[in-house]
Amino acid sequence: MYRYIIVFVILFQSYMVSADGLNRLDLAGEWKVRLDPEDVGIEQGWAGKSFETSIKLPGTTDDAGLGTLNTLTPALAKPQLSHLTRAHRYVGAAWYTRELSIPAGWAGKEMILTLERVLWESMVWIDGVAVVQKQRSLVSPHEFDLSSLLKTGKKHRLTIRVDNRKKLPISVDDMAHAYTDHTQIIWNGILGKIAIQAYDAVRLKSVYASPKLAKKEINLQINLRNKLAKGIVGKLKIAVKDNRGSLPPVEKTIQLSPGDSTINLSYLLGDRLKLWSEFSPHLYDIGLELEAADAVSTLCTSIGMRELSTDGTILKVNGEPLFLRGTLECSIFPLTGHPPMDKAGWRKVFLTAREWGLNHLRFHSWCPPEAAFAVADELGFYLQIELPIWENNIGKDEGVMSFLYEEADRIMQTYGNHPSFCFWSMGNELSGDFNALNTLVKHLKQKDRRHLYTATSFTFQQGHGVKEEPYDDYLITQWTAKGWVRGQGVFNSEAPTFNKNYSNSLEGISIPVMTHEIGQYA
Repeated sequence: MYRYIIVFVILFQSYMVSADGLNRLDLAGEWKVRLDPEDVGIEQGWAGKSFETSIKLPGTTDDAGLGTLNTLTPALAKPQLSHLTRAHRYVGAAWYTRELSIPAGWAGKEMILTLERVLWESMVWIDGVAVVQKQRSLVSPHEFDLSSLLKTGKKHRLTIRVDNRKKLPISVDDMAHAYTDHTQIIWNGILGKIAIQAYDAVRLKSVYASPKLAKKEINLQINLRNKLAKGIVGKLKIAVKDNRGSLPPVEKTIQLSPGDSTINLSYLLGDRLKLWSEFSPHLYDIGLELEAADAVSTLCTSIGMRELSTDGTILKVNGEPLFLRGTLECSIFPLTGHPPMDKAGWRKVFLTAREWGLNHLRFHSWCPPEAAFAVADELGFYLQIELPIWENNIGKDEGVMSFLYEEADRIMQTYGNHPSFCFWSMGNELSGDFNALNTLVKHLKQKDRRHLYTATSFTFQQGHGVKEEPYDDYLITQWTAKGWVRGQGVFNSEAPTFNKNYSNSLEGISIPVMTHEIGQYA
């Protein structure tokens, strides 16, 4: 029996790796680029043309030395001292193009282009014909369905227009770290994975994995796609393994209706349950395989069995008290001007934090890429993610609020399975319409209870910030109605001392409190 299980899982995993390679066209390498500072490229039909200047993608125009040259001279003045400045700056539309050929075996398949990270907007053309949808996101991959425009046995020209101009008012003085020249830069380019993935008509689309500790099981919400005109029967296989070996596989016959559908299943770990925390960051790899319509679709994810909760003013992980020792991560990567997209770059960040005794990073007004979550999962870090906003008029602009709901859904879908994704704030020092803000928190809590939520990472708005909002799981503040809770300004009001704590200031607060930005020192 155990030999069968081991052989099945090894073969299953080998198939998933090889199938993914056969059905993915990697587009990293040399492209051609043309800057469009006057925004005339669409009108002049640049989409069907090649350009003279070469650029390596993934990469940025800064990497390629394109844009306006920095002419600042050394001086003790605000432009020189307020933040680092770019050697070459470009904000506007830029066009990237290359030729490609589609593998012969892809005829009739669904073909999805993925651009892992872009600031802020992207548009795509095939042979000069526009793909209908335009993508806007600062937090997750941009994806385009190219199925109707790509043909096997033919050379195509792929053109991507990236526009890194500000599309919505999400920031005080452009300081939100998802879109700023203060820490990372407002780069133009494409970072991370650039690839076309081919899918069969019937496939696994995504999976929402949720740990259930009391039942010692993993709940799986599996999203399926059937592009055929009729319902069909398929066979679904679930394989789970950890660093101790493989667990018994599960097979289930399922009915797939035409279109998109969802099934909910549970996988029992039983006595193989091992919890995830900073002390034991134990992970389970989950492999899904769907056999249907003479095709096989595979999907992989990982999960840590951890449960976050609160007990009065105490944070808990897996029922045990949790004490956070954290710092900000503001996308501070001065050598590149953008976050690393590989695990090696993030391993350096988290191992440095661990050397200083930390177990928690707060991603201030931005969301890191997939590689950051993967490393944090492995090392046992508790992350706070924030929507890409630092704004004093939250709720005033309907376009901004719609964008935040969309970005939140994208964060949930893209990174929600990661056990390191523990805390979720709606943004930094938000002010404005707290009814709109609290409605957003309520909406997210109803959709996803794998994380703990707070309306804002502190606020200066009177009547708020001194106590919890109605849907807060925890409160981030520098002070309450009864006084300072540390906070970076406390030593302007009180002398440093070691003979008191902040319990008096916390009277009347019924949920856990995180102190906000206790120091910014250089």
